[in-house]
Amino acid sequence: MKDGKKSRRKRKALLTIYVIACLFVVVFAYAHLSKIARDYNTQHMELITGIYAEKVNDAMEYVKNYATEEAKLIETMAQVEPENVLEHMQERLDQMSFANRGLILSDQEILGNTCAVNDIKKLKLDQQALISEESFISDPYQSSETGTMILTVFVPVKDSDRIKSLYVSITMEDIRKLGSSDLLWGKVDVHLLKADSENYITCISTDVDKTGNWNNLLLQQKYFTYYNGYSYKQWVREMQSGKTNGNFSARIKDKVRTISYQSIQSMPGWYVVVELANEDVADITRQFSEWGGIYGGILVGITVWYMMTIIVLESRDKKHYMGLSSTDALTGILNRSAFQRAVEEALSEKIPGILVFIDVDNFKKCNDVYGHQNGDFCLVHFVNTMKKCFPKDTILGRYGGDEFIVYMKNITAEQARKYMTEFQCKVADLQLPTGEEIKVSASAGGAAYPSQGQDYVSLCRKADAMLYEVKKNGKDGFKVEEI
Repeated sequence: MKDGKKSRRKRKALLTIYVIACLFVVVFAYAHLSKIARDYNTQHMELITGIYAEKVNDAMEYVKNYATEEAKLIETMAQVEPENVLEHMQERLDQMSFANRGLILSDQEILGNTCAVNDIKKLKLDQQALISEESFISDPYQSSETGTMILTVFVPVKDSDRIKSLYVSITMEDIRKLGSSDLLWGKVDVHLLKADSENYITCISTDVDKTGNWNNLLLQQKYFTYYNGYSYKQWVREMQSGKTNGNFSARIKDKVRTISYQSIQSMPGWYVVVELANEDVADITRQFSEWGGIYGGILVGITVWYMMTIIVLESRDKKHYMGLSSTDALTGILNRSAFQRAVEEALSEKIPGILVFIDVDNFKKCNDVYGHQNGDFCLVHFVNTMKKCFPKDTILGRYGGDEFIVYMKNITAEQARKYMTEFQCKVADLQLPTGEEIKVSASAGGAAYPSQGQDYVSLCRKADAMLYEVKKNGKDGFKVEEI
């Protein structure tokens, strides 16, 4: 009897110790894993907002460059009446997302949409354009026609007696579409901030009522709580000193947000500021908080699931967000560094194949004769043809300028010749957007892995040598040695 009571007391004591130990492990594991999640979320948000700000910046630079190319085209039409020039502009620019376009004449007359003309006069942007020798982007302003926030690019037209300047306007929302993917639709706030005055305008917001309003950053600081010793003064000091980019975390009203800022190269003194609420994209910590207490009894299973979720999400998100900076902006295929990584991964898996350098023949002449816009059209034509002609698992990359590089997996040199023959045949005929039909050709050289190169560098060197021989012998051909 006494032994039975003693045994029961011992079991109760062991059970109590077990329960206390489990509770301790649950609390400790919850605190530890939550910290891991918060750290992951912070890094995750900084990556997203940084890339987003960079892409918006690049999109604004692209708009400016596009308008500059259009001005060069107008210079070749010096003898054409301005009204006809404007009509030609509208036909070409309707392919883009420009809100308005027009001309400022030497006699100060402005051609274009009536509302756009009135806005330009009201802001005295025409006076600035008449005396400016360089292109510039206006401060954002509200269109009297649509009520949306727009920017207007002004580019001087040289070598023309009657036309002084060209202008094109684009909405901030269209700049966002040019500079980002739909992955973050409705989840980000984007502001343009003038550092020296600390005035900003909300151009894109998850709350539509906030867009289009000017505000002062200092007046909003009552809603900010900064983390890790950061402060408002430090942020403004960094921008006013010319720091190009940065990011930090802060609680704004009731949400923890990650904020990234980046200077706008084409608008000195201005910054793109991107805000993203952490909970809108990464809700891992919140989910764990909700379910951790309920399923504390199955701690091991939750821990395994949680860590596997982290790994899967990180792998998937990395592909999404790295894709924003690893693809070529014009053609959509891999850029040089991303292509190298992809091929080196294939080589590490011992996947045989043919690496091919492809060079557009006489591309400079095409640019000089037909203009850079048609040159870009030609490059896109090359990429689309490669996608149609080469095997589906081919790795495609733009090496730079008019040079492309591809890796065809699991094929022989003879098969590579057949694919290249088909490609060179289909790529030859090109109709430009202007209606002109031109002939284009490509020179290419290949190298086989593993027989002609054991690594990426040696394959590139061999393929480049083959390309050189093709060019030396008259271009428009393909050479790869038999394996």
